[in-house]
Amino acid sequence: MAFRNIRAPTRLRDLGSVSKNSKGSLMKRKSGFRKWHVIAIAAIALFAFACGSAEAPAAPAPVAPAPAPAAPAPAPAAPAPAPAARSDVTITMAIPEVTAPFGNFEVQTYGAAPGESNMGFFDPPLVHDGTNPMSPFAAEAWSVNPAGNELTLTIRSGLKVNTPEVFAGQDFGFITAEDVAWNMNRQNAVVNPSLGAAIGAQLGATFAECRAVDTTTVKCPMVTEAFWGIPITEFDINDTTVRNDSKTAFDVMGADAIKFVPVGSGPMVFSLVRENDRLEVVAMAGEHWATTAGVWDETPKIGKFIVIQVPDTQSRMAMMQTGAADLGEVDFGRLTELAGVGLKFFPTMSDADTMTLSVIWPGNLWTDTNAKTEEGIEPWLSSVYDEDLPHLGNPWCDLGKPCRYEDTNNPPGMSDMEQARLVRWALGMAIDREGIVDELQAGLGTPIYLELMGPKFPGWRPERTVTQAMINTAHEKYSDSDVLGAGTSWVEYNIKAAEPDYEWPWKIPTDLAEANRLLDLAGFPRGSDGIRFKISMNKYRCETGPVCLEQADAVAAGWEELGVRVTLLTEEYGSVVVPRMRDRTQPWPVVKNCSVETANYPFDWPPPPSDSTFSRPAWGCSFESKFLDYMFININGARQKADREALHLDMVDYYYYWQLYSGISQPPRGVAGNPDTVVSWASRSTAGGFWGRPQHIIPVN
Repeated sequence: MAFRNIRAPTRLRDLGSVSKNSKGSLMKRKSGFRKWHVIAIAAIALFAFACGSAEAPAAPAPVAPAPAPAAPAPAPAAPAPAPAARSDVTITMAIPEVTAPFGNFEVQTYGAAPGESNMGFFDPPLVHDGTNPMSPFAAEAWSVNPAGNELTLTIRSGLKVNTPEVFAGQDFGFITAEDVAWNMNRQNAVVNPSLGAAIGAQLGATFAECRAVDTTTVKCPMVTEAFWGIPITEFDINDTTVRNDSKTAFDVMGADAIKFVPVGSGPMVFSLVRENDRLEVVAMAGEHWATTAGVWDETPKIGKFIVIQVPDTQSRMAMMQTGAADLGEVDFGRLTELAGVGLKFFPTMSDADTMTLSVIWPGNLWTDTNAKTEEGIEPWLSSVYDEDLPHLGNPWCDLGKPCRYEDTNNPPGMSDMEQARLVRWALGMAIDREGIVDELQAGLGTPIYLELMGPKFPGWRPERTVTQAMINTAHEKYSDSDVLGAGTSWVEYNIKAAEPDYEWPWKIPTDLAEANRLLDLAGFPRGSDGIRFKISMNKYRCETGPVCLEQADAVAAGWEELGVRVTLLTEEYGSVVVPRMRDRTQPWPVVKNCSVETANYPFDWPPPPSDSTFSRPAWGCSFESKFLDYMFININGARQKADREALHLDMVDYYYYWQLYSGISQPPRGVAGNPDTVVSWASRSTAGGFWGRPQHIIPVN
């Protein structure tokens, strides 16, 4: 593992040496457990995009959904049907790296889903129709039984499987209920324990083994009640959806032959790949079924979509200017240059479809129960508690569990939980969020203050504050769990606050004076060398691309101003950090996003499974509590939207009070392009990825 000790600059706006043209590709892990982009663009560095100023066109009338949970808050409308396909039009997009597409996602490190980087290979079961993220698509109807323990999907007839050129002459028939059940089971880490892909944990937290009842009906027992939403939509609820690979193609051609050849029923079909060079998909002839069904206009307006590998940002911009490429990815810092060179920023999703970036605080392991299995766990044995780290709250020593250090640095009467909470709040107040947006994101996007709350999120209340009494009251309300026990028995309940009446703000200011005061209060005064304590932080080319490294440097700069010496660890995320997150042994904060990758959720959604024991035994955010387990179970299971919203509000207050995330920013989504050849690329909302679904590109006539 390689890591550096970096003394960060003292002030973000003085980062004159920070490169805004960082090169290289983003090895993207989708959500918390980041998934390599399966669709041949596994390493896309799409850190610049969706400027929120454009409005999406009006949505076509969707097919009426089956009985389902209450409708979420309205989202921007879907694009209107465009002119008929033009098979003579080729659109070329320059990206940092082209890797082979995965036909069998099981060979990937993280796993991925068509909701993240959809090249048009698959028809997803459900989609975001502009209002409802659970709108029927390949599954023309869905419902959860009144008991909340079984999902029924009705699969649309006539989903003809496309034959990639490499398998010319083969006929793989149609996607049926058998294909869908097979995909849901092999993508479920509980049903398929050998699966390493991240989506497996999410599906395993929701479904037991699915079965095809007949050619069009799939039934799936549910591990937990879910009346809000289920993670099989292209929208990527909880970082998860299901891709409908052809089981027939897998069986006929074999796992080795299909490993890098995606086979599905979408509007585009895999045509050519030369790794580290180019990938091509071509439009299927005729109208796509979704166009004629009135669900969404899926008939491509172009005949071919090509992605080519161009690692250098300047070269990508030059190619768009000369016509060698129509679209391209550019660094955040270059977006202000587009208009001056005849290029344009094209939003690819709605204004609310943002990528979130935070400091995650792993290692706060506060539950001794796996809520999914109802089995006991022993968090006090985790190596995160090998030493007394200022930012980690360890409740277990005070409860008589094995303790590997003597806690001698707490002020009189202050618990380790309260001390660490004050530290996390202080470090959160030292993040220059506005500066990061202005200097490193070309002014695009907005700050956020929690991974799952900030401007553009439903329910955003910038004037709201949280007190210890509010959190205690929430605990006292939740005493009806046979598995988790009463809320007043959970280890973080009624931890003595240093300042009980302090009102902790939702809109967290950059306030170094207050941050310094909180660190003094927590018992970490400056030493004679000016240093309060040392901390390590993991950084890598995360969901925002190479600029993530600079964003982490900016966070470290604020911490250094407080007298906190920061060692920035550039360890390989996939092979080093991921196993520690999975095993709940990651002791250091990480700059990335965990599982919340859009603000385009309704206000009644539960915490992601990755924030709870429901992600075990796979990747998780590596903090756990009975409170969040309770919220996952009960928000999913609440039948009334108002009840889910009330629970969600208590959940957000809890996240704020305990500072399990220190939010940084929410970058926008979109691509750069040549307005002489491209009119727009307004596609469906999805929680994962910056662009996708080339069938929605509208070329210049």
